[in-house]
Amino acid sequence: MLHNQNELDMKNAPKKIAILGGGMASLSAAYELTDYEGWQNNYEITIYQTGWRLGGKTATGRGACDRVEEHGIHILQGWYDTTFRLLRSVYDERRKEGLASGSPLQDLFADGLVANNTTLLTEFIPELGKWSNWPLIFPETAEQPGLGGPLPMWALVKKGIAITLEMLLGSPYAKNESALFRWILDHYFPDYTTKSHPAQVGNAGCLGVLLKPFAGAIKKGLSKEFDHIVEALREEDNPATAHKKHSLLLSLIENRVKHIEEQGLPCKDGETAARHISLGICFAYYNLKGVIQDVYDPHTKQFDFDKINQYDYREWLGLQGAPQWLIDSVIVRFFYTGTFANLVNENGGAVAAGTALQFFARSVGYKGSFVYQMVYGTGEVMVMPMYEVLKHRGVQFKFFHKIEQVHYDPGGQIEKISYAQQVQLAVPHYNPVKKIMNDTLSAWPAEPLYDQLAKDDAEKLIAGNINLEDPWANWTDYQKGQWQKGVDFDEVILGIPIGTLKTICSEIIAQDERWSKMAAHVKTTPTQSAQLWFLPSVEELGFDRAAWGLPEQHGAPNVVVYQNPMYSWLDSSLVLPNENWPAAQQPRFLAYFTGPYVLRNPLPPFTHYGYQAAENERMKNAFEQWLYDNAAWFWPKGATYLYPQGLNFQLLADVQNNADGYKRFSNQFFRANVRPTDHYTLSVPNSALYRLKADESGFGNMYLCGDWINFGGNVGYIDGTIQSGQQAAQALRAAMQLGGHKPIWAAIDAGTA
Repeated sequence: MLHNQNELDMKNAPKKIAILGGGMASLSAAYELTDYEGWQNNYEITIYQTGWRLGGKTATGRGACDRVEEHGIHILQGWYDTTFRLLRSVYDERRKEGLASGSPLQDLFADGLVANNTTLLTEFIPELGKWSNWPLIFPETAEQPGLGGPLPMWALVKKGIAITLEMLLGSPYAKNESALFRWILDHYFPDYTTKSHPAQVGNAGCLGVLLKPFAGAIKKGLSKEFDHIVEALREEDNPATAHKKHSLLLSLIENRVKHIEEQGLPCKDGETAARHISLGICFAYYNLKGVIQDVYDPHTKQFDFDKINQYDYREWLGLQGAPQWLIDSVIVRFFYTGTFANLVNENGGAVAAGTALQFFARSVGYKGSFVYQMVYGTGEVMVMPMYEVLKHRGVQFKFFHKIEQVHYDPGGQIEKISYAQQVQLAVPHYNPVKKIMNDTLSAWPAEPLYDQLAKDDAEKLIAGNINLEDPWANWTDYQKGQWQKGVDFDEVILGIPIGTLKTICSEIIAQDERWSKMAAHVKTTPTQSAQLWFLPSVEELGFDRAAWGLPEQHGAPNVVVYQNPMYSWLDSSLVLPNENWPAAQQPRFLAYFTGPYVLRNPLPPFTHYGYQAAENERMKNAFEQWLYDNAAWFWPKGATYLYPQGLNFQLLADVQNNADGYKRFSNQFFRANVRPTDHYTLSVPNSALYRLKADESGFGNMYLCGDWINFGGNVGYIDGTIQSGQQAAQALRAAMQLGGHKPIWAAIDAGTA
């Protein structure tokens, strides 16, 4: 009887869930699992993480002077409804439970984020042999991100027509804006002006810029063509008539497209506005034409983006009849740089057409601001609050635990997990939090908190400058072991990036054809990032906001398609007040850079000690030359006589205040993201076919999450990553016959209105 009672107790005991990896997918899975009353009666959760911090590719470290050190540029876009819904919930619970009562970071929007409505497209015009600026100022909307789900697909098509054509105007803040155009906006589209950007300053609004090509007709009296366009744009989002109305609108725009193509793309000095109008109209037309013709099924009244994922996006545009100058344009290149795919091949990159269109369609459905920047590090704004709430809920965290192999048994279960404990602790449980800003803000340190480690391990790590997140580190782990199913875990959520699965899931990949195909076809790329702290402000470096078409507020420079490979930079000076620099070296401007990183050779074995450091040095040297060649276009007063296109490194802040400019440069922050866990997941043509869904691991007790699984959108971005974690958690709960789940705002591939 006692034996039977023990078996009954074990059967009724809460299941042990092991979550492997501490990135945003894993954290989101843990949050979803614990977001149901009484969850503790059903399971207990432990998250296992290499090294000393959480966040994965969004991890932040506070280095010298408490400076923020990121993996790259991280912003939140107004269409990340899943992300904002999650963060709203986290901040509400954190505040309600008093988990950070003394922190300056209490409210997500009031304290943690700042709206940035500006994106700068920078275009190289071969005919002129120089770069040109194209500022995009996205109007703020009345909606708030995270409240209510994404917009229905026909609403996105309608808004896509309008917002894409916003690009035709350029910047409403530029000098000498047309008085006629402002009159048209105020007279016909008063609802598309906002409190932040009132009509009298010339805000283009979402729909108004469509009128610009027809300004002449309006001046003489509204034409029939214009009447049809206004009617189509103002039509309610009715699925029964949407296809007909939008087809009519496209047929009207087609006349303008044909005229543009007959004239050719303007490329002379003084024709910038006309060039942008031509590109914008043609871009809107061919994309929306393709969506309606190739993606929308009028019989089922659904959108299926997977139907065109066998094509590269540029290839698909060509099939729509788009001219080559549009296919090669900066606005198309944005799809490739935005997904780190522009250096994948010799043809300008590779992105699946359906994935690119989904990305575009969802982005035009933004709410509030198009972009939100973080006032603190990504780790402080996003990851730390999640850690605090999850820990308060009862989730266990095991830092310094490196997964080495996931083992299966013939019965289709994960039976064992081999791991290595990297260091011995001097405390029962590692506390990863570093307090900064007079002990008010909880942050992640750039290195382990050595006083919590065994003395011998701490001394060796410091003396050898060993980074425990570096797989090529010359380090002997404290101990190795195996967790057993039924003893240490019952269920597994695998949230480790796909680049590492070839190592830790090699046994599964060797025997499971689906896994081997996924490992072979779902591609990744390393990225690179750098941060430069400047003593002068960006204005003192010669950056003229008005000349670049930026507003005085909500418009920090956000460059996305400049010179390869560091084609993206962002003014992140808003984080400087929460860093702790000496007064004599206090920076006034902070620039974040990012782009893809091209490897010379395949990644070496992890016994190739020092590989990460060598790649960091190679990346730093290449970036030095990039700055000498390209920096002065943005910061002309930062150049030197010897390098008129470059940058004076004496202008960089340096805690050591070196007299030598190169040493000042070397003390900035550089990161070659070559570690398999840091690689960005690409969306190349046909790769979606080989992605596995959260519940398709093939093993009865393992679920998958991360931007590499088939979560629906299948592009590498934080919103999809969080969706994947929710999907894994709900799949596990469903297998336990638990329900009451909230909806997951995932893909729009079946997106009827």
